[in-house]
Amino acid sequence: MKTEKQEESLNFDDGLVPLQGASVQLRRHLDALFCHWATLVKAVEYSFPPVLSVTSLALADYFTSFPHLATLITQIDPTQGEVERFVQATSNQQLTEIDKEHLTSAHYVLPSAACYAVYNYFRGKQLRADLYITVCSPCFRHENTYRPGERQWMFQMREIVCIGQQESVKAFLDTYRHLLTEKLTAAGMPFKLAEATDPFFNKRDPRLMMQRLEPLKHEILYRDRLAISSLNFHRDFFGDRFAICDRTGETAYSGCVAFGLERWLSSCIHEYGEDWENWPAVLRAFA
Repeated sequence: MKTEKQEESLNFDDGLVPLQGASVQLRRHLDALFCHWATLVKAVEYSFPPVLSVTSLALADYFTSFPHLATLITQIDPTQGEVERFVQATSNQQLTEIDKEHLTSAHYVLPSAACYAVYNYFRGKQLRADLYITVCSPCFRHENTYRPGERQWMFQMREIVCIGQQESVKAFLDTYRHLLTEKLTAAGMPFKLAEATDPFFNKRDPRLMMQRLEPLKHEILYRDRLAISSLNFHRDFFGDRFAICDRTGETAYSGCVAFGLERWLSSCIHEYGEDWENWPAVLRAFA
C-alpha cells in the first residue's frame, strides 16, 4: 500500500492512513468489483452523508453495544461570549487539542458501519417489495491499536443490504455466501468462512441467546486472521427498531454483506502485488 520510505515518514498511530497512486486506483477497482457483484440482486445504489444523529443510532442500541467505537461530532460552543472566551484562552498557545469545556454536547456521530444510514432512511415506512440497496461510506472506529490496511480509525466500507421478508433475506445471504467462497477459491485467496466471535447484541440482551443458537454473523477471514468481509443476519432487529414493515405489513427482516475496502486492498496486494493486470482474472472479469 506504500513504499518503505513512505512508511518511515508517516505516523499511523492515529489510524488515519493516506493512499496514493496505484493503491488509490486498486481500491477503486475493488469497489467497482463489489458494485458489479451487487447487480446480482439488482441492488440500487444510494449515497448518504457519513453522519447520523445520536437519536438514530440510539434506536439501534449502538451506545450500549459499541460505545468504545463511537466517534462523536461536536463544535466550539457558538453561544454568546463562548467563542470569544475560547479565542482568548487559546490565542497564545499552539493547539494540540481543544478542551471539552469549550465544546457543545454531541448530537451527531460518525458511524462505524455504512448500513445504519439505510435503516434510518426507511424509518417508519412500509415496503412495497423486498429492497436491495448498495452503499459505500467512510466509517470510523476507535481502536486500542491501529495497523494500516487492517485496523484503521477511518476506512471505506461497501455494503449490499437486503430489507424485506425473512425468506428473502436468508436467500440473499446464501447467494453472497456462495458467491464469495466461489470467487475467492477461484482467485486462490487463502481464506475461510467462520462464525464471528463478536456478538451483534449487547451482552446483557436476552436476544444474544438466540444468536448463539442461530449464528447471525459470518466472516471471510484472510489467512485465518483478518476479516475482509462479513455476512450479517439481523433478524427483525432493525425492522423493529426503525419501524420498517415488509410488503405484508409485518416487521421487516434485514441482512447485509460488508466489504472493508482497505482490508481487501491490503490482502490482495499482499497476494498478487500492485499490478492490476497480475491479479486473478476472476477479480478483473467485470472490467
